[in-house]
Amino acid sequence: MRKSVLFIICTLLVSALHAQRARDTFSLYFDLGVSKLNNKAVKKIDLLIYNDRIITGSQLMIIGYTDYLGSEGYNKNLSIQRAQHVKDYLVKYGINAEDIKVCEGKGKINRTITGDKSGYPTDRKVDIVVNNKIKRNESDGKLVDNKKTKKPIIVKPGTPALDDIKKLKPGAIIKLENVYFPPDRHLIKPESINTLEKLYKVLKENPGLKISIEGHVCCISPEADDAWDIDTHEATLSINRAREIYNYLITKGIDRQRLLYTGFGKKHPIVTNEQTEEDAEKNRRVEVRIIANQ
Repeated sequence: MRKSVLFIICTLLVSALHAQRARDTFSLYFDLGVSKLNNKAVKKIDLLIYNDRIITGSQLMIIGYTDYLGSEGYNKNLSIQRAQHVKDYLVKYGINAEDIKVCEGKGKINRTITGDKSGYPTDRKVDIVVNNKIKRNESDGKLVDNKKTKKPIIVKPGTPALDDIKKLKPGAIIKLENVYFPPDRHLIKPESINTLEKLYKVLKENPGLKISIEGHVCCISPEADDAWDIDTHEATLSINRAREIYNYLITKGIDRQRLLYTGFGKKHPIVTNEQTEEDAEKNRRVEVRIIANQ
């Protein structure tokens, strides 16, 4: 009898662990009285997608909240708007709208103490609940994650690889070779134009193609968010370089609705411990992520 009880308890614990692993919750925080995503929330979504924490095929629930400030009707409407803005951003990034099973607003989070006129910043949020679809291997009972590792596809000018971008699925990453910037600056060097012209040509010939342009830098401390840009006097070099390519494509006539850009600083190095200039060059890069390919 005792063994049976222990077996049941162990089974319940394992099931709870599996359920926890199969479902993650990520919180995005909003400014007071604002429904649109702020920069921190946008960057967090970008990182979640970049690190495959949110992938095409995952089932999502998007649930908005507010703090207790404001009327019940106002808070309900604000929480719905926050959830909808998160959904819109995810869909724009290439997440299938059909995978978003719930998008709703719950209104205020009830508090027993409401004397603080500034409210509770942590209650102004949207939770993204992700079902990662982890399943059990029927042969040995091992938990298997359905997510597939996405290896970067290297683009070399002069080869047909860039032309093959139209065959890639959302989530695929292309490293743009031969795109150069002066040290500590975001301006594009002339020798980069051939690669950018090929990218422009592919976008022009494939109107259903949407991309995210993503900058990375090298040679900064792990504690730093990004490198210093001497042109703008800001520590946003990876963002500025991605934006420069974004602007280049727009001036060529590509609809801005088909383009996103962001910068990750040194959060995703190819070489974690840079020892040589070759190591630095691998980390100093611009990548293109496919977000839609219709």
